Amino acid sequence: MLLILASCASAPAPQTADVATEKQATIATDSAEIPSRPFPGDSFHDLLVAEFAVRRSRYDLALGNYLQQAHQTRDPGVTARATRLAQFLNADNATLDAAQLWVELEPDNTEAQYTLATILAENKRPLEALVHMAIVLEQDGKTNFAAIAASALPLPETNRNTMEAEIDRLLVLHPDNTQLMTAKSLLLQQRDETEAALKLIREVLKLDNKDLHAVVVEARLLQQLGREGEAFQRLSVVVKQYPNNRRLRLQYARLLMSKDIVKAKQQFEILLNMAPNDPDLLLSLGLISKETDQLDDAESYFQRLLASGQRTTESYYYLGQLAELNQNWQAAIEYYRLIPPGADFLAASSRITSLYLKQGRQDTAREYLTALRQQYPEHAVRLYLLEAELLMSTRQPQQGFELLTEALLIYPQQGSLLYTRSMFSEQLGDLAAMEQDLREIIAQDADNATALNALGYVLANRTERLDEAFQLISRALAAKPGDPAILDSLGWVEYKRGNLQQALTLLQQAYQAFQDHEVAAHLGEVLWQLGKTEQANALWQQALKKTPNSPILTETINRLTSTPATSLTNE
Repeated sequence: MLLILASCASAPAPQTADVATEKQATIATDSAEIPSRPFPGDSFHDLLVAEFAVRRSRYDLALGNYLQQAHQTRDPGVTARATRLAQFLNADNATLDAAQLWVELEPDNTEAQYTLATILAENKRPLEALVHMAIVLEQDGKTNFAAIAASALPLPETNRNTMEAEIDRLLVLHPDNTQLMTAKSLLLQQRDETEAALKLIREVLKLDNKDLHAVVVEARLLQQLGREGEAFQRLSVVVKQYPNNRRLRLQYARLLMSKDIVKAKQQFEILLNMAPNDPDLLLSLGLISKETDQLDDAESYFQRLLASGQRTTESYYYLGQLAELNQNWQAAIEYYRLIPPGADFLAASSRITSLYLKQGRQDTAREYLTALRQQYPEHAVRLYLLEAELLMSTRQPQQGFELLTEALLIYPQQGSLLYTRSMFSEQLGDLAAMEQDLREIIAQDADNATALNALGYVLANRTERLDEAFQLISRALAAKPGDPAILDSLGWVEYKRGNLQQALTLLQQAYQAFQDHEVAAHLGEVLWQLGKTEQANALWQQALKKTPNSPILTETINRLTSTPATSLTNE
């Protein structure tokens, strides 16, 4: 039994560390050395239980015992074993706890310092990580400053500046350390000093032309500079030199996505042969196959992803999409129904509703949404809105108004419900009810640009309250400057007020930002009234090509000209 516990002895740990290697290191006993000191009886029993748990792959039980005994015995060997096991299990909190104790017990142990630095970086604590990685550097151990710098990139600028200052300090002491140089390059890239970052990473490659991480960084920088050809050429050569390097090939495959999707797929297939159950690769290949209309391949990859037990929600969603493409509506509905509440739940519910409508089963769609609201009350508001969207698309404003009135009894003053009900009120011609709902939203949020714009536009379009409409839309634009929909509304109200030049300027800005058929109708009308009839006709013709069934374009053209809109469409 003492031999079984040999790895828990206080023997010195290795003086160099490679986390990737350690993570895959055997979790069974490392070497058969007798412990340098005896453990108390209780500790001995718990460690024995932990060791047998490891051998039976009961890693959760083993980790709990090792962590407890690491703190109780404060034995470096037990603590090291607890740390490695926690890393193997991707138990971040346990790894951090054990690694901190290990460093406390053996501050000169480079593996302990490296492990703690790595887990701190993974926990978005790069400045603390840097302290421990610097100790590894001073002891001539293997370092990974690039990973620490990468973890600092999403942090506020002040944190990144502190990180860069410390990297600069270490570079003065170790001017040829490629890890420090790579870290500095990443920080320069984050500051958009891309040329400087590229120059520095190429210095790294001069010192070590086999630094494949530096090659990947170089390719990304070239791509960022718009020099995709150089990046492609560089990676294609290096991938041939190192065909089994997954990270390098993955970067190459991603670069190919924008250049040659067929070749990109080939690279992803090679990567999948290296790691047949990798969920990210299966998902990528499924999406590529779907994008290139290789639907059988796509289904095969998504089914494999589903069988892996990972990313199941995405698998169901994309399998549903494939079933839709094959016009297998019922299969699509069944896949979408398997998606639980989460990121894709509401999108899947929307697709189910659409598919029921496609089959003429509107009542079934409404019953389905009602059942979902009862089953998942936390999503009820969004589900009410989905049903309202269904009623809007099938032109049933009275039913829509009644549905949202019911919803507002349960969720009073809910902004999105009020706004949508106001749209039904407008369709019913009840402008007073519409205005009441929109003003309720504005009372809750005086700068709600959507409600301000909607109310202002309807007042401009349906009443003589033009000055009030102008004030409302101006407030909306102040809250959301440059928004093309609001610019369109403001241009339209200026037209209604007789300010044609101001209207023209605003509508041109709106159309330049958003070439929508409604904006085209408004801009064309202003051009027509200014006597620029040829420009108006050309604009309407262009808009009709994109939206041939636009009711507002048809109404505007037929009202202002002697040429029916259908004639413009055929020109």
